[in-house]
Amino acid sequence: MQPIAGSWFMAGQARREAAELTVDPSGLARIVAQGEGRELARENAAELDVSSRLGQTPRFVRLPCGGVLETGDNDAVDALLHQWQPSRFRGWIHRLESHLPFVVVTAVLVLVLAWASIVHGLPAASERMAHALPAETLNTISRETLALMDKLYLEPSELSEEKQAELQSDFAPVLAAYPQLPLKVIFRKSWERLGANAFALPDGTMIFTDQIVTLAERNEELVAVLAHEVGHIHHRHSLRAMIQNSVIGIAYLMVVGDASAVGDLLVGLPVVAATLFYSRDHEMEADRFAVAYLDRQGIKRQAFVNILQRMDESARCRELLSEDDDIPVDELSESERVKLCDEFLAEGNEPKDSTLSNYLSTHPAMQERLERFVEYPRMGVR
Repeated sequence: MQPIAGSWFMAGQARREAAELTVDPSGLARIVAQGEGRELARENAAELDVSSRLGQTPRFVRLPCGGVLETGDNDAVDALLHQWQPSRFRGWIHRLESHLPFVVVTAVLVLVLAWASIVHGLPAASERMAHALPAETLNTISRETLALMDKLYLEPSELSEEKQAELQSDFAPVLAAYPQLPLKVIFRKSWERLGANAFALPDGTMIFTDQIVTLAERNEELVAVLAHEVGHIHHRHSLRAMIQNSVIGIAYLMVVGDASAVGDLLVGLPVVAATLFYSRDHEMEADRFAVAYLDRQGIKRQAFVNILQRMDESARCRELLSEDDDIPVDELSESERVKLCDEFLAEGNEPKDSTLSNYLSTHPAMQERLERFVEYPRMGVR
């Protein structure tokens, strides 16, 4: 057979040396320095360890002595194996990857499996993991999260003690309805970025901002929001989202390689899209939980609809005002802010990129969400 040219690496050395592999009629394989004839190693051809063929990538011929010959002459290596190491299974990887229909079918199967894992497998696994975490883990995560929010987004509440006591009294029946959950409500004044809102932490703590209390026309509306937040805690949505987002992020980094690649917006969009899908799904699950409680207590679902509509208008107002650098948003009273928003909306102004903002939202589209909330059939809590 013809010599197989390549690069020789001695065991334990990084030095590359041009060499050739020859096999005599008796089956003795010899590695000789190219152009010199100096023997570098020898071994029986049947004992050579040859890497599988994959396209036109280089092959590695390993000898028991530890030396390696790297060569791009795949056809010559295949001929050597056919003669001295015959096997009907040899080269099957190369044959498969060279077969276009097989490649297409494999690609489709991989995409289907990836889709099924993200849409069905990961949510189911994250739910089991979230419910298996001990209470101490939930307390630690919640404590650190609240400390960070107090530092970045929240201030001590300016609600009067009387108002807080009144709300706690109205909230008490909701908390008592779920004795298996360590629920409690606290109040904070939020910075402009958050505005009128409510949040649930994994340990059962729910935060109501002063702004959402001011926005509510009746305490019944805040009770409806509270039932929704209890739904988040009952289903451990924050933990599930954290697990899901982490797994997707790690998996994506494993595919693209270096983490710096995610710095590009286009590279990061698949991760963003998947995590927002999970969050919207969690919001709808919490809505169904709230519906079940409101129906049992005889509270009209419209209470939740009304407060959400006002929250949506308030968010649009904040976005509109923030786009005008000449408006001192933080110094405006609520009445001044509403008046300015009404003027902007009357002029036909809308927040910039409102369509994109609605798509890249952790909540479902507001109108769709409210219609679905009203139309849910009467149900019990799972």
